[in-house]
Amino acid sequence: MITSQLPKLLCPTLHFYHYVLRNGLNDSDEQLKARRDYFTKNLYEITSHLTSKKGENAGGFVRLISPEQDWSPSGSLLDLTLEAIPDDCKRTNSDRLYLQTGTSTSRIGVWRLNDTYLLRFTRYISSAEGQQSLKTFGDLGDHLCNLPIELGQTAILAGIIPQNEYQDNPSIDIAAECLSQYCGEDPKLISPRLIDTNFLGSPFYLYPKSVKAKTLNDFPVQSTHLMGVILYPNVEAEKKANKFYNVLQDMLLSYHKIDFFYSQSLALKKLVGQQYKEIEQLTEDYANTNWNKESLKKLPHDSLEYYKKLSFLSDQKETIRVNLHNYRGCLKQIEEDKDIGEKLEGFLANFVNDAEHYLEQIQTTIGFMSPGLKLYDKLMLSVQTQVSIDDERIQKKQSDQQQKLGQLLTGSCAAIAVGQILTPAITLSVSQYYIDKDPSQPPSVTSLWVGGFLTIILSLLSGWVVSQLVYRWFTQPESDETTQRRSG
Repeated sequence: MITSQLPKLLCPTLHFYHYVLRNGLNDSDEQLKARRDYFTKNLYEITSHLTSKKGENAGGFVRLISPEQDWSPSGSLLDLTLEAIPDDCKRTNSDRLYLQTGTSTSRIGVWRLNDTYLLRFTRYISSAEGQQSLKTFGDLGDHLCNLPIELGQTAILAGIIPQNEYQDNPSIDIAAECLSQYCGEDPKLISPRLIDTNFLGSPFYLYPKSVKAKTLNDFPVQSTHLMGVILYPNVEAEKKANKFYNVLQDMLLSYHKIDFFYSQSLALKKLVGQQYKEIEQLTEDYANTNWNKESLKKLPHDSLEYYKKLSFLSDQKETIRVNLHNYRGCLKQIEEDKDIGEKLEGFLANFVNDAEHYLEQIQTTIGFMSPGLKLYDKLMLSVQTQVSIDDERIQKKQSDQQQKLGQLLTGSCAAIAVGQILTPAITLSVSQYYIDKDPSQPPSVTSLWVGGFLTIILSLLSGWVVSQLVYRWFTQPESDETTQRRSG
């Protein structure tokens, strides 16, 4: 489709919502500072291309309050006290800054919403400037589409096109061309992926795209770049819808949080699933006595990590549950508002069903993976029992060795003592009564050898007898009477 064949529109407007996590679970001070610096850099990427009415670059005076002042759980983060801010950029009782770059007017606001930073940017060309080409959305969204995305980002392009002016061009083709000008993609590729809905009698098309926000242990965590187009039939419809964007700010926060944390839960599910397989394999190997000692040594640490991952999964579920409650509240607020008073249908309404399905999936995962904690406990208990049995066996073996060593030492000492005592007597007896038979003469060499040999035999025999008696005395079981006397 050729752009020149498409109708022009009045008051082309870009509604831009950029969400970044201020803090995650158990973040350190360094991580909090890194997140704030990341958000500040994104803010500068936008403001450095904007100016005041007098042409002053907004990057020079758009600043956040200091971290010390950022203590409230919610509120504006723009520092409006800077002297460098031109007077024409501020409004009484407003926490935004107002900029003028050429024919386009901009409003920029930065807020902290509990654990999230929100950058809300609105840029439009007044209807006083007349009808504008669809290419205008490319200028309004310059440097925005490629802004790094973490928690989530939404851009809604809106404009006034009377229906009688685009009868020859289906509204879906016009929406695809608007998005093409904004994000640079081929409208032919965009058109089949657009989700058709309706709001306040105006054609409303949504174009969600998944983007990689980060990795969790090599597993990707996705967030959503949500883009949309609203084609108002008249000025009244545009004015009626303006109140919708204030509610949309909170609704999109819940939408992006649900989407982001569900994706993070899928990464956690894969990590827990891997660890569950590992503990199952370890349990099987242990049962088959095919032990991996290094893995068994890591059991307490791995068990703690497994518990932490399951706890994080529970945290993801609770975060999704709370944000689903808030999301429903926004839908109800839109439906009951006296100016809007319309029940949203289609993608935004059906997302409630998606979120409920996410909660069920996470709960199922927690229920399925929780037995892994018992596997860790039972395996650690089995290992501890086995170690106790092995230690007892080793201690018994050492005790037996010590007892045998004591028996040997006792026998040796006894043999030496007996030998020292009996050697003279045996030698003299052998000499006088059996070999020399002459008491007046000293024992002959033969008598000495025979006496020594007999002494050795008697010493060994007496040593053996003594060592047996000592060993039996040390190893005999205690009698019941002795045991009762000691315990008493």
